[in-house]
Amino acid sequence: MRRREPARARTAIEALSFRIYCRVVDNYGDAGVCWRLARQLVLEHGARVALVIDAPQVLAAIVPGARAGQRCEGVAIERWPGSARAPAEGEVVISAFGCDLPKPVRAALAAPRGAGGARATRPPLWVNLEYLSAQSWVEGCHGLASRKPDDGAVEHFFYPGFTDATGGLLRERGLLRAGALAPGAPEASPARRVSLFCYPQAPAGQLLEMIATGARPTTVLIPVGVAERAIAQIAGTPPPPGTAVTVGRLRIERFALLPQPQYDRLLRGCDLNFVRGEDSWVRAIWAARPFVWQPYLQEGDAHLAKLEAFLARFEAVAGPGPGEVAPMMRAWNGGAGLETAWPAFAEALDRCAPAFARFRGALAAGTDLATRLVEFCRVRL
Repeated sequence: MRRREPARARTAIEALSFRIYCRVVDNYGDAGVCWRLARQLVLEHGARVALVIDAPQVLAAIVPGARAGQRCEGVAIERWPGSARAPAEGEVVISAFGCDLPKPVRAALAAPRGAGGARATRPPLWVNLEYLSAQSWVEGCHGLASRKPDDGAVEHFFYPGFTDATGGLLRERGLLRAGALAPGAPEASPARRVSLFCYPQAPAGQLLEMIATGARPTTVLIPVGVAERAIAQIAGTPPPPGTAVTVGRLRIERFALLPQPQYDRLLRGCDLNFVRGEDSWVRAIWAARPFVWQPYLQEGDAHLAKLEAFLARFEAVAGPGPGEVAPMMRAWNGGAGLETAWPAFAEALDRCAPAFARFRGALAAGTDLATRLVEFCRVRL
């Protein structure tokens, strides 16, 4: 006769149910982060997940098969505001990056009810998945709960971060297994491969001009819609996807937006990656290749404080390395001196590479974000 599990044990292994709400502000980054999380919760934690997104066409550009009203890799894709149904008992409602929830959902969180209108015995859990930051205050805010004075709804703050006192970083199981990153590794070649993914404020035109007149042949891979003006300044009409143009030592290759796995391989196959926002930034970290990060532009230069916090964290984790990294990232983010920072950084690139590998290795020892989120929710449900 098979022994029945105690009710508590069954509850402990019960699959969680998530509804992730995403308003696209930073183009592909917001959608990319939410999709990676949703997919991982389904595939690795057996969760039931719906991704409610206000711009499903943006998601479809990087996730083939992602269509509103359908399932993709186990994730239900809904167009914002979706069904706007009240969250079920024990369900986790995630407001990605602090987005305002649809009014019916928000009202239900304030007064959760079960079947027949009775007060829910297991109220839904509201989690605000915040933006990634290396700033020190994140540790003190991660995990805090805030009861809204107007209606009593309780919001829990979940901050991604670089320490064990935060929510960690998105990382799929097995991503960093020995040999998993071998395909697409940079080959020994006199020509460098550089990927460029930046915001319009970046001095991309100046960078391309310096590469064109530099000493080393360099191929720069640029997706459609990125650095269009900079390309036009140096090469005329930007070449269409799948084609290239050469100016001096610079070869520009254009490509259409890639599905996430292909973009990840692209990062691993380059000698240097220019990345932005959050999603491509984290993937560049796991690629263990040198990168230059451009944070999302914020009022009052708040993004520069985020940059400085990251540079401090990078040095603390990777150890003192070549001093060309910080000046390059500052110059790329509106600081003066790109004309000196880039040649110095480019010359030191091979010497910088071990520091980026050490940084990846140290962060890989931590628990990934999806696992920490599941544990966070189980404790509070």
